[in-house]
Amino acid sequence: MRRSLVSTLILTVMGTACAPVVEVPIESPLRSRIDMRAFSRMLVGGFATEPSDIDIDVEGETIRLLQNQLRAQSRLRVFVIDRSPLQAEIARAAEAGIEGPADRERQIADVDAVLDDAAFWRRVGEEYQQPLIIAGKLGFVSHDQPGFRADERVVSDRYGMPRLVRGNRYAARKGFSLTAQFHFIDGRNGETMHKEKYTEEVFYGEEQKVSPLSSYFELMDRLLPNVLGVVSTRKIQSTRVLME
Repeated sequence: MRRSLVSTLILTVMGTACAPVVEVPIESPLRSRIDMRAFSRMLVGGFATEPSDIDIDVEGETIRLLQNQLRAQSRLRVFVIDRSPLQAEIARAAEAGIEGPADRERQIADVDAVLDDAAFWRRVGEEYQQPLIIAGKLGFVSHDQPGFRADERVVSDRYGMPRLVRGNRYAARKGFSLTAQFHFIDGRNGETMHKEKYTEEVFYGEEQKVSPLSSYFELMDRLLPNVLGVVSTRKIQSTRVLME
């Protein structure tokens, strides 16, 4: 009887191993991280930008990019405005005497205060029919990071035969980093519903000639799925293995 049981178990295992395997693609919904049912409109309220040596309108590019992506991936109406409310408020504060390098720490503190000012954002919400408001801070800078990198060369030995030589060589690398802090604000009461901060960076070899604007879009491509996931439902692609 013991031999019979062992034989049956072996045949069962062999039958399972020989069964055809089918991979079935499935889609799983990933819901937005904040409840969007109360909103029918959305406003990109602007971004405060840190000083940089790169001549790019980081706020303008980010606003346009977000507006286009939100229109494409959300059911909400997205407002397009000439000047962001956040920049208008920052300019108003500068006219009151907050300007110049000596006041940099004060500027940062005031930007944070504006982002957390529920009364200010409630007034903005009243002007734009109580939308969900996206605002925040951005930093986009360049920096160099020299160091050793892997190097491969084909050389000829004394008999004229090619030979691959591996080693390291000292080389300069150009880099760009993007920091972004996003506030998702309820335009009905001005309160921040959700807040996230992201940091991305990219480096290029000395032989690569990449413009700062191209690097900015490359880094934003990494950030956008996370930002859009806060306000929209996404579908996650995966596969499930079935045995026939």
